Amino acid sequence: MTPDDEHLLISASIGRRARNKRDKQDRIFQAASALFAGHGYSAVTTQMVAEQADVGTGTLFRYAGSKAELLMMVMNEQMRIDTRRGVVAADSSASPTEAILALLAPQIEASQAYPENTAVYQREILFGTEQGQYRLEALARISELEDAIGDILERFARASRVRDGVDLSAAARTIFSTLHMELIRVSLGRVDSLTLAATLSSHVEALLYGVLAPA
Repeated sequence: MTPDDEHLLISASIGRRARNKRDKQDRIFQAASALFAGHGYSAVTTQMVAEQADVGTGTLFRYAGSKAELLMMVMNEQMRIDTRRGVVAADSSASPTEAILALLAPQIEASQAYPENTAVYQREILFGTEQGQYRLEALARISELEDAIGDILERFARASRVRDGVDLSAAARTIFSTLHMELIRVSLGRVDSLTLAATLSSHVEALLYGVLAPA
């Protein structure tokens, strides 16, 4: 066997391993997504996910170390998609409040459709002990949403005046934090999920009053 032949065999072997790894990860993701959506977090076990993904539990734990990490894997992707949808919807909005609510609408819809999963996800972001890739990815998803809010504020600041001493990036973080806390209040049963949009609208209006002034 020539060195070139040996190199081709090694490359093919590495390629097969990479494809197998991606295939298993995709199956685990699809299984976890379906089970969490269909049954809710508390009713799902890691064994159920492993069986539906057709992998052993040992293999499953190489991709996600716990049930909480499996949920974060699923919810991180959902949050990424929801943020993209919200950005598109916000682009055609006529006011900063309307734009921010359009951006947040997919997040609100997800919390109403899957309240338990949303509650656990928010809890893991705030208080979770997991420090792996999925928690880091969750923090990145939050940063993306905050940046999108900041972009909206920047866009409307061109037609308004930013009040003295206001940092638009800090204002964007405050608006996201309001969403975050309202989602937690909903999960604790302190706020009706059906009134979440109206509640956020009033909060955003109040926050924007302190950010943007008439030109």
